[in-house]
Amino acid sequence: AMLSHEIRSPLHGILGLTESMLKSERHKENRQLNMVKGCAARLLDLVTNIMELAQNEKRSSEGKQIARPKEPVDFALIAHEVTTMSKMAMDKSSKSLVKPTVELINKCAEQSLPIVPGCPHKCTQLLYNLVTNACKFTMAGSVTISAVYLQDAQRLEVSVTDTGRGISPEGQKRIFQPFEQESENETRGFQGIGLGLAVCSEGCNLL
Repeated sequence: AMLSHEIRSPLHGILGLTESMLKSERHKENRQLNMVKGCAARLLDLVTNIMELAQNEKRSSEGKQIARPKEPVDFALIAHEVTTMSKMAMDKSSKSLVKPTVELINKCAEQSLPIVPGCPHKCTQLLYNLVTNACKFTMAGSVTISAVYLQDAQRLEVSVTDTGRGISPEGQKRIFQPFEQESENETRGFQGIGLGLAVCSEGCNLL
């Protein structure tokens, strides 16, 4: 936790400073500043995912049983925040992660979802990982966030669907493992080292 804080705090500082500078008329269209902001954001995502996996592995190796979190979670608000953050996300070329030919749709804004027990921070991280991964591999069409409350099971079922190329059956067996991707050749042109979905898998087990 200490290492995570020591690494993430300077990154938050870099992001805050660049965002402040970009708001001024003098630097509004500064390409270099936008690149710094994009790089810092991607590095922050990477550090967050690595630390999350490290913490999960530590708990597992020590045989610790973690109580399921019971904080109130407003998923409609989380979906709104993730939609906003994803639209601002940049790829490794400092271009918008959401392509101009892709529509990011938040159907949760149209739904009446109850407050459910869980961990707001983890829910935000998991949804952000799923949505940005979908945006990364969707060249045209849409990425859609939706949710439905299952009354009988008393749980919220969340879906992120896209019109991307899909994942092969063999790839589906690998993508939720740390540092694994569907195919080294096919993903060579995309950013990432195969951590986002692994964190999603681990996080779901904790929730």
